[in-house]
Parts: sequence; structure tokens; C-alpha cells
Amino acid sequence: MTDIRYCCCLWTAAALLWLAPTASVRGKPVSIHVDVPQAAPDWALLERQLIETMNSAGKAFVKTYTLPDGTLRWKERYEGGMNSSDDAYEAFRGYSLHYILGGSRDLDTLHRHVWEGITRQFSRYGQIYREFDGNWDWMHHGEGYVSLYPMGMADPRDARFRERSEKFAAMYIGEDPEAPNYDPELKLMRASMNGSRGPKMFWSKRDWIPTNANLVYYHLPFDDIPGVSSSTGWINDHPDNDQFAAIVKVMSDRMAKGDVPINLTAAPLVANAFLYTGAGKYRRWITDYLGKWIELTEENHGIMPDNVGLSGKIGEYNDGNWWGGYYGWKWVRGGTDIVLASLTAAKVAFLLTGWKDWFELPRGQMAVMRDRGKVVAGVPTVPIRYDNDNGWHHFVPETSAPYVNLWQMTQEPQDWRQVERLAEAQIARGELRDVHLRWAYYLKGRDPNFPVSAFRNDLRYVQNKLDRILNEHGDPETWFDAKWLVLDPMPTDNLVRLTIGGVPVHKRGEMLHARLRYFDADRREPGLPQGVSALVTGIEEDVVELDLVNTNLFERRRVIIQAGAYGEDRIEEVTYRRARDRQAARQRPRFDEATEDETLPVERSHVQVDMAPGAGSHLRIRVSRHADTPSYEFPWRRGGQEQ
Repeated sequence: MTDIRYCCCLWTAAALLWLAPTASVRGKPVSIHVDVPQAAPDWALLERQLIETMNSAGKAFVKTYTLPDGTLRWKERYEGGMNSSDDAYEAFRGYSLHYILGGSRDLDTLHRHVWEGITRQFSRYGQIYREFDGNWDWMHHGEGYVSLYPMGMADPRDARFRERSEKFAAMYIGEDPEAPNYDPELKLMRASMNGSRGPKMFWSKRDWIPTNANLVYYHLPFDDIPGVSSSTGWINDHPDNDQFAAIVKVMSDRMAKGDVPINLTAAPLVANAFLYTGAGKYRRWITDYLGKWIELTEENHGIMPDNVGLSGKIGEYNDGNWWGGYYGWKWVRGGTDIVLASLTAAKVAFLLTGWKDWFELPRGQMAVMRDRGKVVAGVPTVPIRYDNDNGWHHFVPETSAPYVNLWQMTQEPQDWRQVERLAEAQIARGELRDVHLRWAYYLKGRDPNFPVSAFRNDLRYVQNKLDRILNEHGDPETWFDAKWLVLDPMPTDNLVRLTIGGVPVHKRGEMLHARLRYFDADRREPGLPQGVSALVTGIEEDVVELDLVNTNLFERRRVIIQAGAYGEDRIEEVTYRRARDRQAARQRPRFDEATEDETLPVERSHVQVDMAPGAGSHLRIRVSRHADTPSYEFPWRRGGQEQ
């Protein structure tokens, strides 16, 4: 864990950064010409097939499960307590994201239409108020609003969603008097459940219906609830022995008021407003809030406390215990949720400041569990739960995704060592199957077949979903609230990994983080141009290796490559393969024509690649990371002028 005094120095430096002007490079875009014919490899053809198949699958899903006004085909009435709209929004999380990767613009248009419909529908149900969930936790807020952020990447000038970004952020930075969720003095949230109605300080039985039926299958939140010894108490509300009420009362007293780590998942919501507007107050809030949790973790000797009272005291409503908070160390997923929330916030802070030190918080919590882990039958396991009676317990196989996330973001050797440790342990048991580890090994040249197998698996996934979607005969009145989420036919994870060198967007509330992004220079819209395939083959701190292929044998394509998902990086130079004789190349050269490498200085956030029909090249892109201010704005509009 980074010393808190050093962190304070970082935050002071951040204040200076907020005063700095936004860097930009104007003028005519730098272009390179790819003119070497290349027979499209299997990965390129499969990638294009997957993109086009998902375009059709997404439209079929909307046609089957929504009405013309954008609302879901579902119940006329839905009384779900605090149970929110997250599953409904989340089911469409791949739509705008797929569009910005290279999918059909229709999917983004449909997504916005359905978003409006779901908002109206769940406002009628009572869960949404002022276009945002009234009261729920940030595990569920995160799941619901994960589909919001790609809309800014798809169309940064959509005034309605831009205004919403500021409206929603205001609820969490202390600017909305009707939703005072944040204490700007303590730099902490006021309640573990919050939203457009403000912090929810007390819980009732009604709040936990129908969620209580699911909680029967998990352990009790506390072991000392009067009159309750089994989780069946969640559904036992007999008038003479209302165990359900007893559980909710203890939880309300100990968990409702004050802050919990899961609230860090609000960081992308605030960053969303920054990426639309560039206003420094949003960046300041993120660094202040994450910084406060770093302080609390230092105070608790390197273990992130999971409950902090309204006075800022750790364990204020929980007998002084640092464990026992909502979605904390004693909750169902324990440390897994602690790591994911802190990692989500750290990635956002890294995006907005360029400092890797924020990752010490999630990295430290992973070490807390790893240092207490054990190997069982060759499988590294870690304890994810803690309480005073049982100590560290509930051992589960160590998950690879956080380590791969850290390594992709930081390129630090210490993070790679953990990735390699888990991968080699799996290989020793027979075969590397974990998709996160396979991708990491592919980028190191150790799993060359990964792209082809990944795209084929995704095509099978879409096919299986379509079999159910196109043969739907159910009654919407009987559907449960995760119906559409289960049938979502948009697997974007491997497209994110392989086309832009990004970490998959975790459904718990992350925004996209990637090393590259593409735009169609002719259509002036985001995503790979039709027929163009891209494959990131290697990642280093200051280098991205990329294969780019125009699978169209009749038409030229112009693609803009941007460094960073939000233009936060700068391309210093590009080395690429071209034909020696450009005049011959224009006359359709033979496939065995002599080629040569050329290095072109770029020194801006993006470069344009003009691709001849059927041409391809390997590009080595050298970048300076975090050389510019991240923004949703398209590259040709950066710097305040059209290019």
C-alpha cells in the first residue's frame, strides 16, 4: 500500500493539473497508405462474421422483447421494493458498445430508444425517479448504468444524454439538494443505498421483497441476530416469530447509514460527466473520494474497512468492527466485491490523472487475501470472507481477471508475475482454459490460436441465444426480472480484447478502458469501417502491435486509429509495411511483391490509415501514455475545430 503522505502529494499535484489547459494537436491528420495485398486470415474473416452476426442478433432481440415505444414486453405492474431496473438496462449493455467497435449504427439508435422506454416503464413501476434509480446499492446501480457510458463514445453531442450525465453526477458530488448522497466535508457517501431520492438511512421489510427469497440460499449477514439461526429466516415472517423483520432490523441498524466500498463503483458515473464536459470538478471528486478510501485503508493497517459511519469512524454502527458492512468482507462475495469496486475506481482515476499509484488500493486488497491463501489440489485459493469468530474463511479459487486488468492497465512486472503464476498453475493441471489468462498469454506470443477460437466460441454463443430468442413463446406476465439479461446475444468481451486491446467491460459498473479505438474516416462515425478487421497482437507500456486487414477486395477503406479509448494517449510514430513500388501497388501488385517497413512520425492522438482493396499490414504504434486530456469527442473535433 502506498504511504498516505505520498498519496497526499499526488492529490496536491492533481490540483495543479486541473489548472492546466487541455493539450491538443490541430491541423491536417497524418495519413499512411497500406497497399500490400494480403489474403484475409481466418481471424479477420471470423471477426467480420461475428460483427455482422451480432448486428442482426441485436435487432432480433429488440424486435422480440420490446414494444414499438421502447418499453419491455413485460408486466403491467411490478412491485419490487428497492429492486431496481438494473437487469433491464443491463440486457442492452452491448448495443452502443458494439457500434463503437464497428457494429451497425442502428444498434446505438435502438439502444437510445429502448433506454427511454425502460426509463418511462420503471418510473411507472416506482423504481426510477427523476430518470435515475431512486434507492439501491452500487452493485446494482453499477450493473444498470454500465450501458450508459458507451453512449457518450457513440455520440458525444447527444444533448439529452450529455445533460443526463451532469444531472446524474450532481446526485453524487453534492450539487443536488434532493439527493445529498455525498458528504463533501468528510468526502464520504452518507448511506450504502442511495440514488435520486438521496441516502436511504433505514430499511424496512418491504425494501427487501422480493430480494429476500434469493438470500435464503446464502449465509446470514450476521451471526448474532436475535431469534434467527438460519437463512430461512429471510422467508419466515410469522406474526409470532417474524424472523424476516429481525434480520432487516439488525441490517438497517448496522449497515444502512454511512459509507461502504461498493459505493466506489459510482466513480465511472462521475467520470462520464467529465468525458462529456471536461469540467475539473468531476476529476477532483473522483480523486478526493478514492483518496479518502486510501486514507481509511491506511488507518486500518492496509485492509480496506467495509463500513464507515456518518462521523467518518470505522465500524461506527458495527461495534467498532472494520468488517460486517453491506457488500463487505462478511457479505456473500466478500473480498471479491471489495477488489472489484476499488479496481473500478482506480482505473477511472488512472484514466483522468495518468498516475498508476491508484492501483495500490486494489492490488493491496488482492495481496491481503493472497497472503492468506493456500493451494488445494494444484488450485490457488484465497479466503474472501472475514469475521472475528471465524477469522479468514470461505476459500475460493483465485480469480484471474483482476490481475489481468492490472497488468493490461499498468504493464508492471509485478502484475505480470501474478498473471503468470495463475496461468502456470492451470497449465500444470492440464490445459490453459481461463479466457482472461489465454488473452494475456496470447499478447505474449504464447497462445497464437486464441483469436480464432475466441471468435468461433462467440459465434456459437450468439447462435445458441438466437435459437431461444427466435422461438420465444412465453407469457411476459410470468417472466422474471432477469429474463432479457439471460438472453442477451451481444458477447463483446473478445472484440474488446482483440480489436482494441481493452479489458472487457465488467457488468458491475465499469466503463471501457482500451489502448486503441477506431473511426470510419469516410462516414465520420465511430468503429471499424465495414470490411476492415483489426487484431491487437501485442501490448507494452509504450507500444501497441496491430494487424489491420481490408477484407473488401473491391473498395478502399480509410480508418482512423486513436490512441486510448478517449484519446488520452498520443501516437509518436507508426512503423508499417508497404509496397516498395507505390505505382505498381496501384496497379494491383502480385502477392509476392517486395515490401519494406516505413516509420512515420505522427505526434498526435490519432493517425489515418488509407487501405487499398484487399490490403493489410502489421503496424507497430509507439505511444506516449496519458499525454492528453481524455474526452468523448471524436478525433476530428478535438481542439475545438472540425478537421
